[in-house]
Amino acid sequence: MPNFTIESTYRLPVFRHRSYEAPTLEAACQLAMADDDWHGQKHDHESAGSTYLTGAWPGIDTAYAVAALPVPPCFAQESASSDASSNDRPVPAPMMPRCRHCGSGRISRDANACWDEDAQAWVLLATYDSQTCERCGADSNHLVEWVPLAAPGSTGAFIWDVIEELQAPKLANDTEFQFFCRDNRNNLTAEQAAASWRNRAPG
Repeated sequence: MPNFTIESTYRLPVFRHRSYEAPTLEAACQLAMADDDWHGQKHDHESAGSTYLTGAWPGIDTAYAVAALPVPPCFAQESASSDASSNDRPVPAPMMPRCRHCGSGRISRDANACWDEDAQAWVLLATYDSQTCERCGADSNHLVEWVPLAAPGSTGAFIWDVIEELQAPKLANDTEFQFFCRDNRNNLTAEQAAASWRNRAPG
């Protein structure tokens, strides 16, 4: 009787609990979706998916060592349904990075590239955790604060332009500052608005 090596798989949900400072629930949800730091993650064993098969090979202990056999469709349906359902998931709202220290969006990240002789260009191989703010020079693995993308010319974009001039990213959640920027974005440049905010009367 022949032997077969079978690769069995099941999906195990991973979750985390983390608090985010944001002006609205939607903004907090956007920050959570953009957060790629999964330190302290937990596994939800109670919600594990059904077992399905993802590979088959003739022989004993031959996985990926010999030509694979086609998995009968009835044993791979979980995989197909999971792929189909993933297409129905909502697309996360676009985000943009901002320096935690000065609010600038001019963020660079360490990377590794290799010269491609065919393309005659440097090809990106990998990016690393280290991030640098090109404005204030801050350098850290956790430098970036992800915030909802502000459309060019919008009040949100003007707010961040003024924040960068002031180097005060915490103002993003200041209601008074938001109203100030909204009322002045058509009258002042970001530099002028920053100077006006600095010189405003207390209270």
